[in-house]
Amino acid sequence: MELSGVISEPADVIRETVRELRTLSDLSVARLEADFFLKRGVERSLQICVEAVIDIAHRLVSLLGEPPCASAGTALDTIAARGIIADAGKYRKMIQFRNLVVHRYDAVDNAILVDIVRNHLGDLDSFIAEVAHANLGS
Repeated sequence: MELSGVISEPADVIRETVRELRTLSDLSVARLEADFFLKRGVERSLQICVEAVIDIAHRLVSLLGEPPCASAGTALDTIAARGIIADAGKYRKMIQFRNLVVHRYDAVDNAILVDIVRNHLGDLDSFIAEVAHANLGS
């Protein structure tokens, strides 16, 4: 499907933020420890991406004619059950990370931030690709 405006806008935010984060391919724990502004920027950028994933999931639930979901995890489960995404579990990990950043901001491990930037930005690309190929008519 072509992404509608209600989906394409947060998808564009994800794409742009991921593009920006990919410029940090040399990110290291030491670099984050030495530059708290960089650490906060990485945290916030990742949080924005996950918020956009959550927003898309809830919007898709609505477009599918399903009742509103009480949680982001339930929204992911709903769109997985409808075949829009293959694995809600992978994206639930994103929500867990977002909850850590928002609610336990003092406990965010720099090594986790480095791992996400180096190894898991593709998960966000995968989410957008899965959503873009969804058939909302089923």
